[in-house]
Amino acid sequence: MLKFKKIPVAAALGALIGVSGLGRQTTFAQESSQSMLMFRVQKASDLIGKSVVDAKGEDLGQVHDLAIDPDRGRVAYVVLSFGGFLGVGDKWFAIPAGALTLPEDCRHFVLKVERDRLKNAKGFDKDRWPQMGNPEWGNEVFAFYGQKPYWINEDATAAPKEIRIQKATEIIGRSVQNDRGENLGNIKDLVIDPDRAQLTYAVLSFGGFLGMGDKLFAIPAGVLKMPGTASYVVLTVSKDRLQKAPGFDKNNWPNLADPTLASSIYEFYNQPPYWTEDLRGGQYMASAAGKKCERCGHMTVERAFVRDGRMYCCCGCANGTGCTCGSAMGKSKR
Repeated sequence: MLKFKKIPVAAALGALIGVSGLGRQTTFAQESSQSMLMFRVQKASDLIGKSVVDAKGEDLGQVHDLAIDPDRGRVAYVVLSFGGFLGVGDKWFAIPAGALTLPEDCRHFVLKVERDRLKNAKGFDKDRWPQMGNPEWGNEVFAFYGQKPYWINEDATAAPKEIRIQKATEIIGRSVQNDRGENLGNIKDLVIDPDRAQLTYAVLSFGGFLGMGDKLFAIPAGVLKMPGTASYVVLTVSKDRLQKAPGFDKNNWPNLADPTLASSIYEFYNQPPYWTEDLRGGQYMASAAGKKCERCGHMTVERAFVRDGRMYCCCGCANGTGCTCGSAMGKSKR
């Protein structure tokens, strides 16, 4: 993964000037009043098709798809072909997202694995994908590329039996329904945080439903449900609430990595901003439910934010920037 760079606030504000579109959206999530943390996003449709090079800059292949874990909001694998390099142009390879880096110019991915080792990589027929949701298969692939499976953490009492994986190319274009089965629109694109392998937004068009067919809406991935192999996505937000949703012109995308804009979008949909959770370490843990927050006194319900063995109701309390659980996901109560 890319290493995060701390830079002065003045420099961060300067970097925002002149940023347009989503080609190189880079901005910063606040860590303190003196420094910032890099935060950037890319369209999935822009990542698919990018070339992949080795550490020497020599061509290895091309990205064909992204394997998404919708339950965890993660990019599990980047699916690519190595072309003629391995003499198997008809085979594809699933590479753990953490094994790839995307330089600041975003021109291509870099895979720092020796070519001799890649000759032993496990590939698959492009028309017959393996069971990527099988943790045993995933453990083997992650180990081959020197990566730790993201689904294994200190909160897990046992490895998951299955991980749901869906292709980004199949998610894009899906219809969106509410929990009553009423059609709302469709997914135009996915927005990825390439440094954290995070699914940051799904970008939706609500069509004529909101009377704004020329507008798009960035929806935090956590609000969406992608049931099984269904050809639709469920958005559990009321129509009245969606009437007030922040949108943007389809021909003039805003900088969706701007921390002020991103935070306002996540707050609107009652989602905790993931990019602030890892500033000083820590994670949400279900096993810590039912504990009292050491800062605000809230009692956690489904999970707690744990850092250095201390229990908090949310990352806002852990960071000392203010409690966010009242407007986040309803995971805690007074």
